[in-house]
Amino acid sequence: MRAVRESKPTCIVLGLFSAIALAVPPSVALQAAKSATSNSASSPDGGTVSGHGAGSFYDIKMTPDIDHGAAAAGQLRADAAEIADLLEIMPYVERLREHKKNNPSSTSELPKPLLNAKVLCLWRILVLAEEVRRYSAAIDCDLASSNVVLADLTGKRDATSNMLNTVNFAQGGVLGITKQSLLLSHFFNSSQMPIMISASLSTGLSLTNLLLPAVWKSKITQSQNILSHFINTSYRPPDADHSYLFKFFTSEIPGSTNHLTRREILLKHWQAFKHLNPEDHKLMRKLSASPEPNEDMAENINVLSLRIELLHDLKTHVEEVDGALYELHKAIRSN
Repeated sequence: MRAVRESKPTCIVLGLFSAIALAVPPSVALQAAKSATSNSASSPDGGTVSGHGAGSFYDIKMTPDIDHGAAAAGQLRADAAEIADLLEIMPYVERLREHKKNNPSSTSELPKPLLNAKVLCLWRILVLAEEVRRYSAAIDCDLASSNVVLADLTGKRDATSNMLNTVNFAQGGVLGITKQSLLLSHFFNSSQMPIMISASLSTGLSLTNLLLPAVWKSKITQSQNILSHFINTSYRPPDADHSYLFKFFTSEIPGSTNHLTRREILLKHWQAFKHLNPEDHKLMRKLSASPEPNEDMAENINVLSLRIELLHDLKTHVEEVDGALYELHKAIRSN
């Protein structure tokens, strides 16, 4: 009987939930399901947006969407075609693909003009692949230096946090013993003072513990990192006229309707999923490690953690070029 009585509240709650579920009309449930499905749409920048509405920059990708029907028909994939145009080898790629199509089972060597065209295509693919690797290595270098500073500040924060927790436990124990001693000696009014002091100290130490991530800072002494190439929209590398990767990021994604370059899309992406404010110039300078002349700037754990997340995200989008390069290489590969 006792078990039955104790289970009554649970049964009542479950009964209420069941009644609510039965009271919802099927049409409403179907409409909610359709709404949830419609929230996953294709963004105008070529990326897939999930749960944030069409046109959101929360989830992006740097390459155009794949037309599986065209790919099945033997056409060159959109991302590979864009890279071929970027490398200025599209006519050679088309000639090589046409020869491969007309000679599907041929194992003979290519004619010399086509062989020269293939060597040129492979050379330019290699140049862009090396650019991607060099850029990824620079991002890894920035990640390493940021992680070293973050580990140092995190160690200081954890040591201070442990000390504060130890002091908090110690004062609680000492003042608790004092309070009980006064209480056992029948000093009821006086025994309330130690417990009030203990509660005040505990509250103050806990609040101090919460502020530690912002308290510990490190002066920014390293040079500008890769993020400055994107945060500073006027940045232009010395080899901009010969850099395929720079041309890739300063061009629009084929098929997009927002007419934004990849650099602009990436900035909007960071604003969307990390809530960055481009008007907060001081934070932007901290993230890119680019203080103004004669400006003493320090970074804390929060800034370092945000910078590391952005660098990882940037590396992911830079390496999207590898997929297009691989597809282009397959297109010109001999039988």
